[in-house]
Amino acid sequence: MEYKNLGESDLKVSVAGFGAWGVGGPPFWDNEGDETSSRAMLKAYEMGINFFDTAPVYGFGHSEELIGKTLKSVRDKVIYATKCGLVWDKEELGSIKHHASRDSILEEADRSLKRLQTDWIDLYQVHWPDNDTAQEETMEALLKLQESGKIRHIGVSNYSVEQMTEIMKFGPIVSLQPDYSLLNRTIEKEIVPYCLQHKIGIVAYSPLASGVLTGKYNKNTQFKDWRGKGIIGTFKGEGYYKNIDKVEGLKKLAKKAGKTCTQMAINWIVNQPAMATALLGFKNETQVEENLSALGWQMDPADAQEIDSIFSE
Repeated sequence: MEYKNLGESDLKVSVAGFGAWGVGGPPFWDNEGDETSSRAMLKAYEMGINFFDTAPVYGFGHSEELIGKTLKSVRDKVIYATKCGLVWDKEELGSIKHHASRDSILEEADRSLKRLQTDWIDLYQVHWPDNDTAQEETMEALLKLQESGKIRHIGVSNYSVEQMTEIMKFGPIVSLQPDYSLLNRTIEKEIVPYCLQHKIGIVAYSPLASGVLTGKYNKNTQFKDWRGKGIIGTFKGEGYYKNIDKVEGLKKLAKKAGKTCTQMAINWIVNQPAMATALLGFKNETQVEENLSALGWQMDPADAQEIDSIFSE
């Protein structure tokens, strides 16, 4: 496993991280049960993953609780990254709201610490920008948590260049967590150069485009979960059909290289500029082994060039 510094922090993170969105279960995903999820986490740790990313909203606290329970014995050897700024009053998708006020963040942090069974959070990230709260107020709360020792470093997620510039007027951030994959390369135009310039580490979420880049779906697939609701991403209509055509091209390259579609997509993203870690969602131990086989080898430059051509539009 390769490790990189997260921005200018002292956090040395594995280039593949454990994205714990899926293990939280409903309302977003169906998992294979807590025991299977826990075994996947421990397998990932054994294979060198030290970065575990979660959020309160993942399973309405369940993802954080599962991480806290599973990794308690190795807490000092792993990096916990969680988030704030999304709250709910009922455990339903429609009740989730952006809220990054000072008081809310301070309360959220204490709840996350309790669920994670830890005294500190290594990376605390604002999950989504809250347009109704001044960035100064949000950063004030984060700095207070940092000063108290409850969090070590501050990051943001789903922020634009303008939003990062604004919040950094009031305090430093070490990372950005954006949606980034072969099927969503929008950050490459402005955000990646900005992060390189300001030494902000990128933590990519959905590097497999919520499963589409695994190659297991086709144009007839009807998504029954959140992917069919039009919340994030492209999972129906002409945009989705075009993405499937691109994935078919990746499948051919993968077959020629003796790799899986998934392994090609992961290998590509971990080698992109400003990347610190790509968050992979593992359902079980087998997926951990298969997906981490994407690391430790160099893609043929001709294949990389062809991938760039297929996914450039």
